[in-house]
Amino acid sequence: MQIERARELGLCHGVRRAVDMLREAATKHGPLETLGPVAHNSVLVRELTALGVTSVDSLDRIRGPVVVISAHGATPSVTHEMEERGLTIVDTTCPTVARAQRVAEGLANEGFTIVIFGDAGHTEVKGLLGWAGERSIAALRVTGLPLEGRAESLHRVAVISQTTQRLAEFTFFVQELCGKLLQGTEELRVVNTLCCTTQRRQESAAELAHKVDVMLVIGGRHSANTRRLADTCSALVETYHIETADEIEEARVRGKRRVGITAGASTPDSSIELVERRLREL
Repeated sequence: MQIERARELGLCHGVRRAVDMLREAATKHGPLETLGPVAHNSVLVRELTALGVTSVDSLDRIRGPVVVISAHGATPSVTHEMEERGLTIVDTTCPTVARAQRVAEGLANEGFTIVIFGDAGHTEVKGLLGWAGERSIAALRVTGLPLEGRAESLHRVAVISQTTQRLAEFTFFVQELCGKLLQGTEELRVVNTLCCTTQRRQESAAELAHKVDVMLVIGGRHSANTRRLADTCSALVETYHIETADEIEEARVRGKRRVGITAGASTPDSSIELVERRLREL
């Protein structure tokens, strides 16, 4: 069996930066509380818990003097409430997400109604909606957008994306939206807020999937970018999404001459090493 890793995989710059910031903050402040998980990966969360970093799901549950904004970012109102409470803020928002927030804020200030291509329930998108203002809406499909009764606010429309979406799907979404809105819209502006690192990981995963007999995609079940990696690979070759090495079933790789490995942007290096070690044992 040959085991091959994708050219680019695992922790992206934004998550690695967040983890480094948390290690430094834990050393300086002691135990920390993050507003939501820093990233959607249970192994990474456990590693951070060992450093004294725990996650809470609302500001009301913050007990310490220090609060961490996750790599997915937060709304301006949440940040303002933290400041009002006198909390020390450790902001680990991914720089790419922060750019998307600035874009959303700028477009809102220019008077645009902002349509966000993304999962409205995802932490990052919730944050972007906060920066984009009360007229903003988010969906993964044009048919899912609540456009009825909004004619007066659709004269100037701007479209951005959740940073971890796929380029092809964002392009299709924009094309569909244009077909639906152009007749009654004076200006339609599209800003590419996709993460280039995420795009490169998807491209390298697809490149490897063409060459192997089976792909293992390592990452959290709730990680949006990991699920998209799995979707990309499964369209090309037999693919399994796993969180840990313990989930590898021998029957799935028995007889395979080439096994490919890729991993989501929030998957720690330790998870990748353990999966490769398990494969070599098999």
